[in-house]
Amino acid sequence: FWLKGILAQPSFVTVDPATASAMSLKLQKRLAASLLGCGKKRVWMDPNETNELSMANSRFNIRKLIKDGLIIRKAVTMHSRSRVRKNLDAKRKGRHMGTGKRK
Repeated sequence: FWLKGILAQPSFVTVDPATASAMSLKLQKRLAASLLGCGKKRVWMDPNETNELSMANSRFNIRKLIKDGLIIRKAVTMHSRSRVRKNLDAKRKGRHMGTGKRK
């Protein structure tokens, strides 16, 4: 019955729009990446301060947030060679060298 979904939700419950959907901080992230000299992936924004971050709409304001520590440049993601070393050790022993592995 099509009214079932409508009647199931009480009309007196109000939802705060700020918490209902995450604010778009695309502009802030782009500006911060430009100022920090890194990619957008390395920019960390304090999730507890989304209201203050969303108010910053200029490079000047973003610089202030970086100084305050609300925006941080994350460390470079590690690219481990442990699997390569393990594979090379096996190859020295003669593994992975069968006819199917030859070009």
